[in-house]
Amino acid sequence: MDSLRENIKACLDQNLKSRDEIATSTIRLILAAIKDHDIQFRTKKEGEQISDEDILNLLHNMIKQRKESVTIYKNAGRDDLMQREEKEIKIITSFLPHQITSDELRALIEKTVEELECKSVRDLGKLINFLKKKFPGQIDMKEVADHAKKTLND
Repeated sequence: MDSLRENIKACLDQNLKSRDEIATSTIRLILAAIKDHDIQFRTKKEGEQISDEDILNLLHNMIKQRKESVTIYKNAGRDDLMQREEKEIKIITSFLPHQITSDELRALIEKTVEELECKSVRDLGKLINFLKKKFPGQIDMKEVADHAKKTLND
């Protein structure tokens, strides 16, 4: 199986050939961010390059930044910039694995709370770490924390 990094590079080549300007620039931004993180990783002497899991976290952060920009551009009446950010979100999202929906997440949290025998909010860290490892890049950790707090407080 190809690594996420290789898939992103292959996608850049495809978009260069098809001359999709926004996709090409977005993928170049992704690769530049990955390279920056690789350099930081090597500087800390932790290895040669970041893992696929780290890349997934990086992609989630890029999406989060663009969603904030969409809100700002929408409020400022800049539909052109808002649409570009929305297209970038779709492009970045295409590299993520299937995202777990809110309903699936709620059921998953309830099942995991029982499996791990979580009793109170003190067990929140254990629950979040378990889900983060089991479903890398598939869940919004803020949503996990919100649902988990509600479940553990009941």
